[in-house]
Amino acid sequence: MRHCAILDIGSTKVVCMIVSAESDGAIIVHGTGIREYSGYKLGGLPNKRELAKTISGAVDAAERASKLRIKNICVGVPAPFLKVVNSKGTAEPASKNRRVQASDVEYLMDSSFSFEQPSGYSLIHSTPVTYFADGTPISGSPIGLPCTTLTADISHCYVDSDFTKAVDYALSSLGITADSYISTALAETCFTVPEDIRTGSVFMVDCGGTHTDVTLVRGNAIVASDSIGVGGKHFTSDLCYGLRLPEGVADGLKKNYVFSLDYGNTCERVRIPGEGIFDIEHSYIQLILESRADELCEILSEKLDALTDRSIPVWLVGSGLALMRGAKDFVSERLGRKVAISMPTVSRNSSLSYAAAFGLAEFALFRTGRSSAIRKTERYLRRTFDWRT
Repeated sequence: MRHCAILDIGSTKVVCMIVSAESDGAIIVHGTGIREYSGYKLGGLPNKRELAKTISGAVDAAERASKLRIKNICVGVPAPFLKVVNSKGTAEPASKNRRVQASDVEYLMDSSFSFEQPSGYSLIHSTPVTYFADGTPISGSPIGLPCTTLTADISHCYVDSDFTKAVDYALSSLGITADSYISTALAETCFTVPEDIRTGSVFMVDCGGTHTDVTLVRGNAIVASDSIGVGGKHFTSDLCYGLRLPEGVADGLKKNYVFSLDYGNTCERVRIPGEGIFDIEHSYIQLILESRADELCEILSEKLDALTDRSIPVWLVGSGLALMRGAKDFVSERLGRKVAISMPTVSRNSSLSYAAAFGLAEFALFRTGRSSAIRKTERYLRRTFDWRT
């Protein structure tokens, strides 16, 4: 049985997971390690020493639970440390019958690197967004099609080199090698969103602890990526400040809250350690949480509208907002877009909080397996490494 390990580095926690696959493609989790840390904020890397300690703890927990030793690991790259460059590639089929061959596609990919490479970043994967045969868009692979000129829009994803150095530093002390870096947003989109929906376009909105990542995915490629400095912890801190509550009590109120519910004049009874039991009017909780959610949705709406039209659906994941009851309808109404929240069935940790981890697990397991999205991405990733290293 082939085992793989992944590392999901979030803004407030690190998840290490050791997985394998059943013959039918089901992902089996053998061990999971989760460690919280102070994380990072937009524009800044995690503290190098704290990140190393957190990764070490997560890896050790996963190894103990699975009784397996990790030697190589697939690392997810969060959106704040990702840069996306879109370019065009062109090739003229060299065969006598002018039918596209694999070598033509490789030449097309190579020709798309006509731009200046981003300073301080390293290429991790390049993926065709849309092919055009003599100017006509085509779906699927162009191999075998007759045409005079083959062009394509290509998405190139780069990772902040300082981020990989910090992760490699942490892994090297454990005797572990990062055998691949992959966009977390791309991996979780391929895992949670059906392929027929991704064929058009989809927005992946991942509301985490300290920020919300917004990624436009078309097919198997990232078209655009951005981050907003609002996350789940802001909802909790608003309750702490507005109602003078300890963080644990405020977090419990947030988790129990239901968006847009008519609470009337009811109260929530809470116990504050060392102080006693108090009643808090639901109207105050509603005002605080929905004000913050309105702010987040307003920023989201501006970013989404700037990228594409309102017909593009939104997929909501992450523990910051998606786990709150009523969030889907609330966000859908505020954005004026169709919003979906779903998580494929898995053996353990079947929660939206682990969508990114399972997306990375699917990538690690099925590079040449059942997932065509992962397979295509890995094929171009592998070719890119061959050309550029």
